Parts: sequence; structure tokens; C-alpha cells
Amino acid sequence: MAQKYIVGDVVMYDNKIMVVKEPRDGSHFDLSCPKEGLVYCFVDIEEIKSVRLTPEILEKNGWREEKGDYINDNYHIKLCEKIDGYSAYKVVNDTIVWLRDVKSVSNLQHLIFGLGLNSEMEVYV
Repeated sequence: MAQKYIVGDVVMYDNKIMVVKEPRDGSHFDLSCPKEGLVYCFVDIEEIKSVRLTPEILEKNGWREEKGDYINDNYHIKLCEKIDGYSAYKVVNDTIVWLRDVKSVSNLQHLIFGLGLNSEMEVYV
């Protein structure tokens, strides 16, 4: 099953961390590698892998661990670890509102983007 990526998504290609620079035809993308300063053109979606979301990535991007959850004060979104990833929720008037499953960095970026917030992420491997 093909996964849809958008400009700015952090992905893995050729064992390197990349950022989606430009979608081409729905199944190919141009990727940039910030570490190398290179652009990889017309990469097939089947060769692109999601970057697994980890506590280290969350902490590098301003989330803090609190009682097993990862919280970002600016957004008031918590991430609670599950066996296969995370689930994001927001507390509104003492009620938990479930937002979505978050299994990769790009999933989190899409959620934050959909909320109208800065979805840029730093990832180092």
C-alpha cells in the first residue's frame, strides 16, 4: 500500500534521513538530504520508508516525558506509547479527545500540520 507524503515530511531513503522536497506524479518524489546537501530526483514511493517515531525524536523536537506521555506545552497534545506506535490525544475541558494513531514522524507531521501548527521536525540517526 502506497503512503502519501507531503512537502516537508521526514522520510528514509537509501538508509539516509531525507525530507520530501517535491511530489512528482503521486508515486515519485524529489527528496533532499540535509546532511549531504544533495537532492535525489524522481524517487519511487516504494523505495521511501517511514521514519519510526521514537522518544529521542520527540525530545529533540521539544516534547517532554511526563508520567509515560510525551507532552508539548505549546500544543497541549500528549502521545502515549502503545505496542505498535503512539496514539495522540488532546485534553479539552477535562475530556480526552482522541486524534489519531501516530506510527511515524510523517504521521505526527501531518497531524500537527492539520492543526495549523509548525510541522517541521528535526531527526538525526
